[in-house]
Amino acid sequence: MMAERGLATGVIFAAAVAPAFAGGAESLATEPSVQTAPGIRGEVVFKNFSHFEETSTDHRKVRDEGILKMEWTREFTQSTGIKLVGDARADDGDLTQGVTFRIPDTAPRRSHLNLVEAVIRLRNDATELTLGKQIYAWGTGDAYNPTDNINPYDYLDPIDHEKLGVYSAALNATRGPTSFTLVVIPVFTPSRVPLPSSRWAPSPPAGVVDDRQLPSTSFGNIQFAGRVRTTFRGWDIALSYFDGFNDTPAIRQSGVQSFTPVFTRFRAPGVAFSTTHRDFEFHGEFAAKFVESNGAEDRLEGIVGLNYTWDQLGLAWLEQIHGVLEYARAGTLATVDPTILRGRAATPTALRSEAFRNALVGRLQFKLNENTQIKLSGTADFTGTLNHYVQVKLDHKFTDSLQLETGLDSFDGRSDTYWGRWADNDRFFAFLKYLF
Repeated sequence: MMAERGLATGVIFAAAVAPAFAGGAESLATEPSVQTAPGIRGEVVFKNFSHFEETSTDHRKVRDEGILKMEWTREFTQSTGIKLVGDARADDGDLTQGVTFRIPDTAPRRSHLNLVEAVIRLRNDATELTLGKQIYAWGTGDAYNPTDNINPYDYLDPIDHEKLGVYSAALNATRGPTSFTLVVIPVFTPSRVPLPSSRWAPSPPAGVVDDRQLPSTSFGNIQFAGRVRTTFRGWDIALSYFDGFNDTPAIRQSGVQSFTPVFTRFRAPGVAFSTTHRDFEFHGEFAAKFVESNGAEDRLEGIVGLNYTWDQLGLAWLEQIHGVLEYARAGTLATVDPTILRGRAATPTALRSEAFRNALVGRLQFKLNENTQIKLSGTADFTGTLNHYVQVKLDHKFTDSLQLETGLDSFDGRSDTYWGRWADNDRFFAFLKYLF
């Protein structure tokens, strides 16, 4: 029933916005047809994760995963086009189950067949309207983007996570160096969180935890986002605003030992910037998040950082070193609802917030040659006692089509810290990718 209501809402919304672009649609009917050849490309990925230890919730040490991803794009005219992205996947870690198609996608596991994106594009001079299941990328931070709140994530593996598309309409307008984007999301899609049987599962509160309370599909729960981006005197600046739901649940204490996962509705004005000075690139972004309902606290979240590249090193075996260093901070502006658990108990799987309350993040990328790179990255969390996550990765291209990524993930810290709770999850990983 919810899927039917969600589909109906999407159809009604598309019908409502269409008249505003009647002039553009009229001109499309008379313009010459482009009919470009369909653009089809794809990739096959095999992933292996080999953990060194068992955990109390998961005795499996090895997980294998296979993914076939296909993308089809076509421009019908100079003003109309379509993009479809889908994947087929399977794994032996119980992360994928059946074939499901829901609007919105609320399934706790991945579907063997999945529609990743499906976008219709209508262009008219400097204006573009996109409709469908879409993925957005806002912000300038490398490790974390406080202003990027539109898309949920698949956190079944919190380290190897990916964005999930949302059914939405986006209007983009450009004039000179300035662009404006307005996004409307009729139905709410939650993030997928680790399964209770997973080694990544957070420890639940001691007591009875009810089923999560998803926001209903109604006019009052429509989400909105807007952004104005421009360039001024060498600075790239973006002002943004989001009015919607946090995609990971907070925990409401409804009794002495009774808890209910709920989703916070909040408003988030934000700013992002980047500029260059000599050989340095500086960037940052900030967002104030004001609770409308089901939230523990108003917060200010931010991240600032710099990039620097060393080349012409005079070494035959090393062509270039690229470095990124960032500092992320989140602070409480006001306590809103004391029945919502605060801190990590409120959003135990939200990498985009709780991992960056007080964190230093860095990455060094060593380019040995055009085909081989070594990356060393990590984050240190200073909330409470020091805890950290480190990744060492080797990227190698055998050919332009065949690529390998392999490395190690390591976690350390006390069990009551963000990264320390996964101290038994150290692992080796290898991804073999074939592009076609």
